Amino acid sequence: MIASNNCYGQATYLPLNRDLNGFFDAELNRNDFTAHSAIRPYLYAEVNEVIDIDSVFYRARSLYSYVELDSGKYGIVFPARHRKEYNGSADMWDSRNIRIVAGPLLSVNGGYDVASSKTISGSSLGAIITAGFGKKLAVSGSWQTGNSAFLPYVDAAISTSEVVPGRGYAHCSKEGYFYSNYAGYISYSPDEIFNFQLGQGKNFFGNGYRSLLLSDNTDNYPYLKISTKIWKLKYVNLYTIMNDVHGSGGIPTRFTRKYATFHYLSWNITKGISIGLFESIVWQGKDSSGTRGYDVNYLNPIIFYRPVEFAQGSSDNALIGLNLSIRFLKNQQLYGQLILDEFLLRELRAQSGWWANKHGFQLGLKSYNLFKVKGLSLQTEFNYVRPFTYSHGLYSQNYSHFNQALAHPLGANFYESVSFLKYQQGSFLVEGKFSYALKGKDSNGSNWGGDIFLDYQTVRSREFENEIAQGDQNHISYIDLRFAY
Repeated sequence: MIASNNCYGQATYLPLNRDLNGFFDAELNRNDFTAHSAIRPYLYAEVNEVIDIDSVFYRARSLYSYVELDSGKYGIVFPARHRKEYNGSADMWDSRNIRIVAGPLLSVNGGYDVASSKTISGSSLGAIITAGFGKKLAVSGSWQTGNSAFLPYVDAAISTSEVVPGRGYAHCSKEGYFYSNYAGYISYSPDEIFNFQLGQGKNFFGNGYRSLLLSDNTDNYPYLKISTKIWKLKYVNLYTIMNDVHGSGGIPTRFTRKYATFHYLSWNITKGISIGLFESIVWQGKDSSGTRGYDVNYLNPIIFYRPVEFAQGSSDNALIGLNLSIRFLKNQQLYGQLILDEFLLRELRAQSGWWANKHGFQLGLKSYNLFKVKGLSLQTEFNYVRPFTYSHGLYSQNYSHFNQALAHPLGANFYESVSFLKYQQGSFLVEGKFSYALKGKDSNGSNWGGDIFLDYQTVRSREFENEIAQGDQNHISYIDLRFAY
């Protein structure tokens, strides 16, 4: 779904969607702009400071246009395939205005897997509505349900995790699996500094295709997000409620409650260089006495959490990370991430392969208007995560939600290379994707550090000489060619 600012309010968030963000990524990541592009989903008002989103969507021949009533108070968006001209309206931003976007969410797909001689089919149905009230308040809600069969390797993952990746709990059906999910938020911006968002959805920290900090890999979760923007800084406090659904049969009362809080501080050092500091803390909803609940100590809005955790004598799951972006030659961007779970400096220096030196890194490059061809872009990325990273001694405190990793979908004990070559002009898009990963899995009751859901305190295959992709090695290759209009 795409719409112009005549329906989106200043407090509205743009959907967390890679294809949608592709409309303005090249402009947003130019080295003469200062957008905090590593924090997603994007807040409309902040992106519009850098880019005229209306003109971008118009050039892309948006699927949605607007209708302004004679009173000038209401704007309602309806599907429209082609817009003959762009009609802006200055008075649409009057504080009395109400802007509404509404539409269906429909999907039908089919295919055939040659290797398994299996027919693949599925469909989903839903709806979305977004409304802006003046410049300060916006609300959005969506719901979608589906019934699908999946490729064998996806089906195997669903059977293990009990969830359809990113879509909800997997209930067995005649066709394959039935699922449903919902998302929504209330967003309030009292001024140009603060934004408060209460919602059910996903968040993403990073400039890459993947994130080793916090990604959109999981199902939606409830959250409160406070964003503060001052000078060249943007600071995000994210408070969430999460669940472990293993063995629950999809019954919410059987979910195991857990909580997580995240801090992300973005600093645009120059127009071309941005750095981000990240930390997170995950803790179980019930301790051994069954009475812990939400720990108010983690409402502390100030980075860092390690001293708070230490002062409490707790063993919660704390991670810290770094994000870096360097934009150069106007259309080029280098980016990277570092995630630290646990480590001892003396063991790192000794290169002993100690199991608890848990860390990972990401390196990537984006090139826009490749060979001076407008709309042609290249992205290539490398991700590396050591064994046991993101896991914890308590099953309920691993870095996950709804039986899915909060960071990279492969969890830990892997390296991956993924590349995209894309050409986009207006509504036409063609994209090629190639990825290769080497993943070390566990087998026969062993724990080589690839499964973040295993308790590393009771089962560990070795203390030292741990290396990347150890255990049962799996080579994963993926090639995809996509056309869209």
